Amino acid sequence: MQEYIGLGLMSGTSRDGLDMAACRFREEQGRWQYEILAADTVPYDAERQQQLAGAMDLKASALRELDVTFGAWMGTAAAAFIRKHQLRVDYVASHGHTVYHQPAKGFTQQIGCGHSLFAVLGLPVIADFRQLDVRLGGQGAPLVPIGDRLLFADYDACLNLGGFANISFEQDGERIAFDIVPVGQVLNRLAAREGMVYDVDGALAASGSLIPAFAERLRAIPYLRREGPKSLGEEDVLQSYLPLLDGSATADLLHTYVDFVAEEIAVVITKRLEKNGNREIMVLATGGGAWNSFLIEKIGYYCGRNAGLVLPEAELVNFKEAVVFALLGALRLSGQTNTLKSVTGASRDSSGGVIYGDASSTIVTTLNPNL
Repeated sequence: MQEYIGLGLMSGTSRDGLDMAACRFREEQGRWQYEILAADTVPYDAERQQQLAGAMDLKASALRELDVTFGAWMGTAAAAFIRKHQLRVDYVASHGHTVYHQPAKGFTQQIGCGHSLFAVLGLPVIADFRQLDVRLGGQGAPLVPIGDRLLFADYDACLNLGGFANISFEQDGERIAFDIVPVGQVLNRLAAREGMVYDVDGALAASGSLIPAFAERLRAIPYLRREGPKSLGEEDVLQSYLPLLDGSATADLLHTYVDFVAEEIAVVITKRLEKNGNREIMVLATGGGAWNSFLIEKIGYYCGRNAGLVLPEAELVNFKEAVVFALLGALRLSGQTNTLKSVTGASRDSSGGVIYGDASSTIVTTLNPNL
């Protein structure tokens, strides 16, 4: 039996903070078990949110500087987390923060320099998980589906409602996954018009009314009907979604967009039902959008009674992606596949992620005591 204790770091496209989850993983006879030892979010202050939001427009030297300094900051945050919870950690697995994601052009970029993380923490860091898959012709995303297969196989599908909605399920012996639509990336921008960080429980959206013309413009976006492995980036939001927003009442725009998101998710889940002969399926729903009561209600309405959305305990809802990145690190260190070609469209499965530092390093003896 192999056992790992890993710390997963995730900075999502919503730019609300750094999610951290320390997990114990055990592999026995090809089956993985996990236990969340501790989990926290370090919120980004306004200055850091602006830095990350503006990263796409930086010159090369300024972006490199942000990559290095953000990685050092992540290391400091991780060190404080480890001390707070009195943890022994074997490694850190970091997704970083995505600045560019254009796999069709052969590149993706996440900042949060692995060397900086290692220099601060002094234990192995696994980062740059997307790069190898993109080099192999894949999308470099989604990466979480391998975790869905290994940790959450009791569910028929796994739905993540974060900056983007993505889904993962088994089909004909392969894991299939893809991004569906932006969620928080659009909803939070609309909420900001009213001075809110986000629309709590979807209350403002629920108070609004449908704008049919806006809904039609959304449904006409070409990505929605594209087949095969596909993924979304902030570039898609800027180019295809934000230009459709107009000066209508924010509540009405939110209402219409939530309705649109729910309907598109239901289209995917309904196809999954048809593959299963319309028998009841159970869908694990996680991510910040899972707390949007109006969105969950709408998804249920469009899916019908044969699709049951399951919201797990709050810790898993909030930190599932960080948990899975910790698992990706364990898979990388053990030389096992952590990226699936059936998901990304790459030429082969791979074990992605660059290892920074010596795998024999021990955090107990090397954490900088001055941090």
